[in-house]
Amino acid sequence: MKNSIQLFFLFALLIASDQFSKVLFSENSVCNKNIAWSVPIAPGVFYFFWMIIFVILIYSFLKSRRPAEKLALVFILSGAVSNIIDRLARGCVIDFIDLKIWPVFNLADIYITIGIMLLIVIYVKYKIPDTKY
Repeated sequence: MKNSIQLFFLFALLIASDQFSKVLFSENSVCNKNIAWSVPIAPGVFYFFWMIIFVILIYSFLKSRRPAEKLALVFILSGAVSNIIDRLARGCVIDFIDLKIWPVFNLADIYITIGIMLLIVIYVKYKIPDTKY
């Protein structure tokens, strides 16, 4: 139970920090109406797939027994929810981190990337059997 409360507070903190950063850096931001890397997609198609992915992520979180896996899913969910808040409130996702060698992105995108990388590490560690040569 204690771990669940901590994960909820992390979830809320990540969303709050992303939303605050978008306000803080609003003068240097880009309004991205598309999906990742500015790939265009019809809004109806986007929300349909987003809901399916969201349900899968919630289901995975509830079924997971590994704390590291739950942590990874919290990062992914917080990034996804924060970007959806942007889409619903502003009609686009606010991006402001511009490294000039990559499309502009935001903290929520970083959270999603961290979560996916953690899931890959967990998957490799626990799912691939030891190979003996």
